[in-house]
Amino acid sequence: MKNSFDMTESQRSPKYLQVVNAVISDIEGGALRVGDRLPSINEACIEWYLSKDSVKRAYETLYQLGLITSVYRKGYFIAGKANRRAHRVLMITGQLTESVKQLHDAIVRHVGSEARIDICTFNYRQDLLCQVIDQHVGNYHYFLLMPHLIETNPATVQCLRNLPGNQLILVGSQWHNVLQHGHQIHYGGEEALYNALESQLKVLRKYDRLNLVLPNFDFFGADQIRAFQQFCLCHTFDYQLLDELTTDDITLNQAYFVTDSSDLVTLVDYSEQRGLRLGQDLGVVSFTDNEYTRLLAGGVSVISNPSAEIGRLVAQILGGQHGPCPTPYSVPLQLQFRATC
Repeated sequence: MKNSFDMTESQRSPKYLQVVNAVISDIEGGALRVGDRLPSINEACIEWYLSKDSVKRAYETLYQLGLITSVYRKGYFIAGKANRRAHRVLMITGQLTESVKQLHDAIVRHVGSEARIDICTFNYRQDLLCQVIDQHVGNYHYFLLMPHLIETNPATVQCLRNLPGNQLILVGSQWHNVLQHGHQIHYGGEEALYNALESQLKVLRKYDRLNLVLPNFDFFGADQIRAFQQFCLCHTFDYQLLDELTTDDITLNQAYFVTDSSDLVTLVDYSEQRGLRLGQDLGVVSFTDNEYTRLLAGGVSVISNPSAEIGRLVAQILGGQHGPCPTPYSVPLQLQFRATC
């Protein structure tokens, strides 16, 4: 095998992944060509001081990527060329929520086969976030992070600084004051939501109270809650925050801002059972915009999800059109009224 890579303990990534990345690098660099033979599993174990399980897993991964093939009683051979332009991107998020899926799909639509995007979750725990980063440094070209609900303390800042600035893409609104590093894309946040609400002030005036229903599982930033409260106070709206929505909370001539699809269904179902007119007797606004909300109840009013614009910006970063910049990219929100408000 015409490669020269070493398996070292200093690398924090799993051994099998070191093999995968080394083979890909050798293909990209021309050290390995189509038809070249790889060591057998036993030979690789001896040459690289690895277990059979590690070698098998590495070869299985390379096979799934279409880079190697096996010939009975002959061995393993290079079967394809690595796409030199294909970027390996690790998307790190607290949980795999609907908004994360939308963002992932938006990025994929823009980059197509130019990137392979993997997703990893850290359950909103700082130690797991740093562990994921440490394990995968060197294994990906880019790290797209959504570090929601993580304290901006020195330990976390240093963890993020361990990534090269040209490889780090931060999506959110909480880090620009403490970390001038990497690419930063801001959406949501206090000012963005306040402006979106204020842009439709006249329409919202027809409701006696505005209700913000907080999500059970998805992330909803404290800055967005402050924006909602500040808007209501500045424009003398009666308002309340609801940790959960029950039918007892639903009242005529009030508007409800929801994030969970279950709360949206509760409101639509309640209005249909009682013959109420959404957009007149009750107002409903969702923070999620998808095919479902566009069709349900004649069209649900939304705080438009900026996933498409974020996906476009990420694609431009991956394509080298933007370098790391101390000024974050800002993606505005828009309150789009349909039938339900």
